[in-house]
Amino acid sequence: MASVDRDLRLRIGLAWREMRRGAAAAKLKELLYNSPNEEPLDQALADALGVLYQSGPMRMGELADALHISPASTTRAVSCLADRGYAERVKAADDQRSILVSATEDGRARYRVIAGRINDGLDTVLSQFTAEELDQFANYLERFNTSLAGLSADWQSDL
Repeated sequence: MASVDRDLRLRIGLAWREMRRGAAAAKLKELLYNSPNEEPLDQALADALGVLYQSGPMRMGELADALHISPASTTRAVSCLADRGYAERVKAADDQRSILVSATEDGRARYRVIAGRINDGLDTVLSQFTAEELDQFANYLERFNTSLAGLSADWQSDL
């Protein structure tokens, strides 16, 4: 494996941390996921709502897999969404022991607002780049994500 220049690795690590946890990231999350007339919705709940919105009704295990979270975390997320009226649980028609979760109309409406803000924000940020730069950026992000997934799998196998 080739060694990465220390200064370059530091720049990339700092940029990645800033994207995840920096002041701009925190403010952006607030702007994207919160509405002045509604209870704040954190990013994890918005992600769960988005999966339900895009995929339709699904079993809890399927939702957990789609979100890459534990069944316990999925149960908590669905409970929070249901308490706010954004999701509902129903028995599956094909297996009465199984529960399906789906977004309610209020949940779909809330997600459309969030998705609209995300799309508007991305359009604003990405408009500062050329089509060629965006293609390169997308390729690099996809490769970076694939590498992270590989690292995660490698480290998991070492446990």
